[in-house]
Amino acid sequence: MTFIIRNDGPAPELESEILRLRGLVQDLEDIRRGRHPDKGRLASCPTIRDWQGVTRPDPCLTGIMFNHPTITDGRQGVTTGLWVLAPTLGYARTITRFYALGRKDRSFAVPVGSPRT
Repeated sequence: MTFIIRNDGPAPELESEILRLRGLVQDLEDIRRGRHPDKGRLASCPTIRDWQGVTRPDPCLTGIMFNHPTITDGRQGVTTGLWVLAPTLGYARTITRFYALGRKDRSFAVPVGSPRT
């Protein structure tokens, strides 16, 4: 999910995503500690039949990178999943880090509207 932030005030629209992510972090911590979901919990979960793994596009940014820990300065790169895009405030936040936004590619139009997936 990417949130477009248009001003430097509070962003209450992030609240539901924060709660969802806290639940994920709690579940990951439980699994790390060996506390896996039991049959009772799984009985109340949706079931997937005939499942298989697939990939799906994830919003991200691409551009010429500088000061990146693994991409050489001046090289093209792609970020991890984009969570917050605040072009008027000069930053983006991906799953792994903040990025300072430089000049935008002229062909890119910043999406308008509410949060989107």
